[in-house]
Amino acid sequence: MVLVAPQQEQGALWSPSPPTPGSGAFVVEAGRPAPAPSEAGRPAPARDEVLALLRDGSGQRPRFDPGLSGGLRAWLEDAAADLVARRGEDAPPLFLGPRFLWNDPVAAADPVGTAVDPVGTATDPYPTGWVRSCLIRALFAQVVTTGQVDSPLGDALDALRVDPGRSAMARHVDELPGEARSALAASLRIHIENLMNLTPRFAAGWLPRTHDRVAIPLAGGRVVLNGVFDLLVGAPVPGRATLCALGLTTGGRWAQARTALHYLALLETLRSGTPPFRLALLHSAAGRYGVEDVLEEHLRTIVSHVVVQLSTLGDRDA
Repeated sequence: MVLVAPQQEQGALWSPSPPTPGSGAFVVEAGRPAPAPSEAGRPAPARDEVLALLRDGSGQRPRFDPGLSGGLRAWLEDAAADLVARRGEDAPPLFLGPRFLWNDPVAAADPVGTAVDPVGTATDPYPTGWVRSCLIRALFAQVVTTGQVDSPLGDALDALRVDPGRSAMARHVDELPGEARSALAASLRIHIENLMNLTPRFAAGWLPRTHDRVAIPLAGGRVVLNGVFDLLVGAPVPGRATLCALGLTTGGRWAQARTALHYLALLETLRSGTPPFRLALLHSAAGRYGVEDVLEEHLRTIVSHVVVQLSTLGDRDA
């Protein structure tokens, strides 16, 4: 039997890549082993450990300074006012999602989740990475809602067809050559196998909701920070951190996906006045996951990052 110890950071519990089925290895998080292998010799689902980590310490959820949200917003309002002055009063509103934190040219109105995956452009409206990301996120919502997926590609396309903003993408996939469509279907099967293993089964009392959009207007609505939570659970309680947020990355850089999740935690803090209690990041391609507490230092760091990026905008986004 092999013990696999994860990388640990302050306030964070990050898992390594999962053990190979049948290897007899199990993951130890903060000194607590994952559930024992089943009688068939296969490791217990990682989703049980993810759920346990999200629930751990839930009876002593932290309180935050009621003035924290206002202080963070004031910091951002100053930076947004400077940006508006540089762009001019007649400039159209600027919508900024997580992508603008790493100078991505597609910074406005991020279309999916933590938005670190490729998106369409004028020259390539449906890049494979973006199509796959949208299909996987549709399946993720299905896993959260029903706990099962019968036909990954078929189920995902059915979800896209009823979404007015994604129906054209569904037609694009329908028109793919047979070989490309088969390769996409095979890729989806790998991702969904990992998601079935990683995604906790939340009881109705957790109030799970997928694709939760949040937008924070600054400078009178001339600058809007926006994003989409892949999954939020829990109900907000004034002055106490009670929400848990789960983010999904389908193959992008882990560090960027984590930064995007911190960005969304900031937006929730500005929206409700209280940050989420805990964050979980699921990597559907690698089958790895990470769980961490939201600390005040995380929020201040991401605000500092946003302010720096706002200071670089103006001429380049015109």
